[in-house]
Amino acid sequence: MPSPTSRLTITGILTGLAATFLLSSPASAAPRAPGDFTGHGFDACVAPNQSTMDAWNLRSPFTAIGIYVSGSSRYCGDAYQPNLSKAWVATNAANGWRFMPIHVGRQAPCFVNNPDSRVQKKRMSYTVSLARSQAREDAAETIAALVKYGFGAGSYSYLDLEWYARTAKCDNVVLEFVDAWTEYLHDHGYKSGVYSSGSAAIAAIDAARTSERPSFTKPDQLWIAWTNKVADTDGGPYLADDGWADHQRIHQYHNGVTMTYGGKSINIDKDFLDVGRGSVAVKDARPCGVAMSFTSYPQLSVGSKGPEVAALECLLHEQGFLTTVNETFGSATAKAIDAFRKTKGWAPVGHTTRPTWTALLSAGPIPHVLKQGTVGLSVWRLQRALIAAGLHPRLTGIFDSSTITAVKAYRKANGLTQYSTAEKSVWSLLQRGKLG
Repeated sequence: MPSPTSRLTITGILTGLAATFLLSSPASAAPRAPGDFTGHGFDACVAPNQSTMDAWNLRSPFTAIGIYVSGSSRYCGDAYQPNLSKAWVATNAANGWRFMPIHVGRQAPCFVNNPDSRVQKKRMSYTVSLARSQAREDAAETIAALVKYGFGAGSYSYLDLEWYARTAKCDNVVLEFVDAWTEYLHDHGYKSGVYSSGSAAIAAIDAARTSERPSFTKPDQLWIAWTNKVADTDGGPYLADDGWADHQRIHQYHNGVTMTYGGKSINIDKDFLDVGRGSVAVKDARPCGVAMSFTSYPQLSVGSKGPEVAALECLLHEQGFLTTVNETFGSATAKAIDAFRKTKGWAPVGHTTRPTWTALLSAGPIPHVLKQGTVGLSVWRLQRALIAAGLHPRLTGIFDSSTITAVKAYRKANGLTQYSTAEKSVWSLLQRGKLG
């Protein structure tokens, strides 16, 4: 991660402020930090301006962003965050972004500062009791920052512990600090994450888990820096597969790369997340009480029978063209199809076509942006429409790799730029019955 800076004075008042703000910040209204998600994220030194966030939301594969919210050792401190505010968080949360709030406070007692750095990071005391007190101060500071930016109870703060040369003495203090930090966050209704190099604090924390270190309160999530350039949550040689295995990992897999989307460039670290419950599909809707999802949508005409007919009639009913829904294609259904086709400027045919299915299945409100890891009824609707258009996403209710492949193929077939997202331009074509 980029190195940190800010000079915040920690006082006992912070603890009281954090507790007071917590009571007035309902989790139900809070942005997701980070929530349930499996997919791509990034972190950057400075929170990007809104035009950059909007361009990246539309065009990039990223859905989560790491933001530096607190810590006396932030290189990207308040003075270097011209964009970050509660309003910025709220706006981008409404656009679908998820957040990884980062705290860069005291570092390992054996951490060695770069003498050329404009910020000389503070270090934990080697005295365990003092280090634990310092951890609680840092935790109080980050809670106040979470509340300041609109994150409610249940949100995570990720303690950034930069690389240090491990020794038993140094590890012991780091683990005591992590334990106290985590306990304080838990006591105040928040969740604990730790970011570090795989070979530093991550390895030390996992060793504490496997050795069953007495009275050690494990952080809820680990964010491992291991730059193998593979977008997954593998811990490599540093984090055993059975540790933090229940959607509790973030992997920073590629550092210091400049990416450009929509003409907006940022130097970022790339991350892959599997957090919360992961991306879990919502139950597929059954309007009219009938199934809507099929692996193909066949041509139907007068006399056709079966569940696909019921799905067709339900779609026509939802659009106001048909009253009765059953599994028999009659003359009323044929008339309803032609009435729907007329709204598209198409000639009457009295039976279904692939464009008819595509337009009917995609009908409805246009969601903002769908991309990898997105879930919801709009994803089911998108997958069904793409199948009708001749493509082959899996019917999962999750915007997964097969949906990305289908969306990119659809965009290419219709002359759209090769993003991996589904937004207004894709929906507009689907609702006009354009095929893939």
